[in-house]
Amino acid sequence: MAVSPGSDAAFTSQKSTLSENPRTKKFPLTEEEIFYMNCRAAYLTIFKSSLENIISKDQLCLALQYAGRNPSQKTINKYWTPQTAKLNFDDFCIILKKEKPTSKAELLKSFKQLDVNDDGCILHTDLYKFLTKRGEKMTREEVNAIINLADVNADGKFDYIKDWQYIQSKGCFFLEEDGEIISHQYRMQIAQKSMIYLTIKPLNLSQIEGKLSPWSSVDTALYILKENESQSNLQLVCFTEQRNREVFGWTGELGPGIYWLIPSTTGCRLKKERKPITEEAQLVYRDETGELFLTEEFRSTLLDIFEVIDLDGNGLLSLEEYNFFELRTSGEKCDEDAWAICKENFDTRKNELTRQGFMDLNLMEANDQEGDPRDLWVTLHSMGYNKALELTEACPFVIDVYAEKCKPRIKAVHMEGCSGQLEKAICKSVLNKGDTKVMDGYENIIIHTYNCDTWITSVIENKSDNKVIIHINNELSKNCINNRGLNVFAVEVAPKSTMVCQHVMPLNEHQEWLYCCVYSLIL
Repeated sequence: MAVSPGSDAAFTSQKSTLSENPRTKKFPLTEEEIFYMNCRAAYLTIFKSSLENIISKDQLCLALQYAGRNPSQKTINKYWTPQTAKLNFDDFCIILKKEKPTSKAELLKSFKQLDVNDDGCILHTDLYKFLTKRGEKMTREEVNAIINLADVNADGKFDYIKDWQYIQSKGCFFLEEDGEIISHQYRMQIAQKSMIYLTIKPLNLSQIEGKLSPWSSVDTALYILKENESQSNLQLVCFTEQRNREVFGWTGELGPGIYWLIPSTTGCRLKKERKPITEEAQLVYRDETGELFLTEEFRSTLLDIFEVIDLDGNGLLSLEEYNFFELRTSGEKCDEDAWAICKENFDTRKNELTRQGFMDLNLMEANDQEGDPRDLWVTLHSMGYNKALELTEACPFVIDVYAEKCKPRIKAVHMEGCSGQLEKAICKSVLNKGDTKVMDGYENIIIHTYNCDTWITSVIENKSDNKVIIHINNELSKNCINNRGLNVFAVEVAPKSTMVCQHVMPLNEHQEWLYCCVYSLIL
């Protein structure tokens, strides 16, 4: 975590609260006292006591990060010279006075690490545990004084994005027969320059509280591109690098305009199912009178499907939302005339299809086939379900967008694969953020590697005028899986181009993993 809630940057904007909140009158703190308190809070996240010394560059860097700074290596070297053996707490306070506090974006990133429910609020108990969890504890009075400097809800939560405008949209990654992954893509409109916080995470459909859906371990990411004059001219702005459990996010400032949100998953954990299904689920049955009904298990599955395709989450299906479902399952759209007939025969509200209407529509299709479930199974397979009605080849997700100064607008516009704009965005992000290494003996072939805590992406850049075939060997890697499904493979890279070589993730996140890849040219 790059920032501590104890950062003085976190609270300098809240000075007026000192005189407004009656609880703070018991603790009339000066700016110097507030600064010292924040210094101590940061120091005690690293050391057991403020009497301990900083004895390495790494400790100094970590302490500065917890204090809300974002030091470069040049900054670290300025305070930790070859002659430096140690720095004490007073030295640390002097450094903090000289270094500029972190930005608001970095501060929000820090708060998200403590946001257990991902709802924009931090419980006082969580903040207290964080500030007192190790070594020399801050007193409850000290923590309360810090809490009282910020806006607080009546229910005892620190609401760090209070009054921000919020919008949500859902979508899904679908695994095709050839292994390609396709998903919804979105256009987002920002009316004025504003701080933005956006996240993407797997959508939990479990009916049991506290139980996560089996696809919750699938990684998700979101690439944000700015539309310049036309849809064909998109410029990569950023992608979701921050991680808070299964949630990936980005915080920063965006100017007014149209942005494209392109979801992505590496494909390391969303793969074709291999286990055999011993018993096929029953979808329909007839009662003693011969009337056809949907089974309880199938109805539950349809409710989950409704939840996934209800992109705006209002509990109703618009024609646009229903057409994404139709394109996925049948390849055809429902036109206005057909939608009008649908509304006449099935339950609707505000010209949109209700959950009951969606159920009845599927029952009608079963009746049209005289109870033959084959067409229903085509729909289910298209949505990622196997014969046991388990969702194994799709990963629903949800996108949340918070804006400080305006109401963002977001709309799903496409459903496309990991090619085109997404491929370009991934390559661009890796070239911008990753490490670069020229392949041994070939100055025109460059390997770019982006390494984050969760996955590693490698991109091959071919600057030559001829296509090249690169041999990739991952056999020396430990506890790793990749999206190719093979430890050894080859890729062809066109002349004057870049391409994503592979994504790699730990097979078991709770164990150490080692990535070691050997590249060679096939002549």
